[in-house]
Amino acid sequence: MMPPMNSPFGNIIKQRLADLKKTQEWLAEECGVSKNAVSKWIRDGKISRANAVEAARALGLTVDQLLGQTLVDASPPSETTLERLDAQEKRLLELYRQATKDGKLMIYGAASVAPKDSDTGHLFPRQ
Repeated sequence: MMPPMNSPFGNIIKQRLADLKKTQEWLAEECGVSKNAVSKWIRDGKISRANAVEAARALGLTVDQLLGQTLVDASPPSETTLERLDAQEKRLLELYRQATKDGKLMIYGAASVAPKDSDTGHLFPRQ
């Protein structure tokens, strides 16, 4: 019997965990799931939308990057990136981090379809 093959999606998770020097157990804790669930995501390449949002957040990726649709720059945001957030963006990030899993999914969904600033692509125009 051949060992199970990782899905392309699973390879992204494994590579990102290696880059971050984190374990599947760490990711499971971050996402509020079992280690077996993370192993299954990696092996089968199937993940719920809510878990994809949580896993992407934990790994410092967008959901598209996590699902293999784009992988331009998968590095976690640097401190200088976080320092450039304005007060509204910082507040939105704070609210997101405090939200339940369902709340985070709602915030993500709303932000995905919200009108963007035509000049910068940001939700909030710079002052």
